[in-house]
Amino acid sequence: MNLQKIIVVAEDEMFNGSKSKYLLTVGGIFIFLSWMMIHYSNSIISLLPFMNNINAPHYLILYIVVLILGPLMTLIASYDFICNEIQTGSIRYIISKIDRTSFILGKFLALSSVFTVAVFIVAVIGSLYNLFIFNNAFELGKLILFVVISSLYLNCFISGFLFISTLSPENKTALIMSGVFLGILIFALFKGNDNFLKYLTPYFYGISNIGLFSGSTHKFEFIELFKNIFFMIIYNSVFLSLTSIAIKRRDL
Repeated sequence: MNLQKIIVVAEDEMFNGSKSKYLLTVGGIFIFLSWMMIHYSNSIISLLPFMNNINAPHYLILYIVVLILGPLMTLIASYDFICNEIQTGSIRYIISKIDRTSFILGKFLALSSVFTVAVFIVAVIGSLYNLFIFNNAFELGKLILFVVISSLYLNCFISGFLFISTLSPENKTALIMSGVFLGILIFALFKGNDNFLKYLTPYFYGISNIGLFSGSTHKFEFIELFKNIFFMIIYNSVFLSLTSIAIKRRDL
């Protein structure tokens, strides 16, 4: 593993790669849809009276968008990120210059960077709406928490989809298997409420943090927050490790 090579792979994917425009377009669509939700937030709040008592309702609206829409957008962006290289044979040229682990981590860094920047832009837009439309004070703490938690949450899905993409022989299979994987995670969330299954899905950790944006941060259990962050980091590490092992075992 080489940090410099990881960064080179990430930069190439974001700015020079065959999928760079596609990746940036998906990130742009995510920003646009989030902005639409904020733009019509007054209508949403009027339909959901309980939001009138929330200090910064735009963060709650945006976080719900991230929880629901984020996994789907990461699927669209990453399902063929590895298998497309394998299918076209271009990966043989790449791994002749760098090790396979650096290749995987570079791919992950590219996807993670795009969605982290997208989440940051969304958070800034939400903060401006909060300041000038809702006439609330600017809350730097909530903005930082929103970006960190949302990015970690989306990274969990990115690492999972990269693992599936590495195992898949072609793009179509990767798309189907990624959809099945997402369905299994949703099933685990709803059916695992009383058992360990819920701990196997990023949805559980994402939803557990919703209290940060639905009320005062003083009332939120920050021990629970740190625990969720820790488990999301572990979740990412496990899938990235599995992806690294899988790519090393593949005959390319």
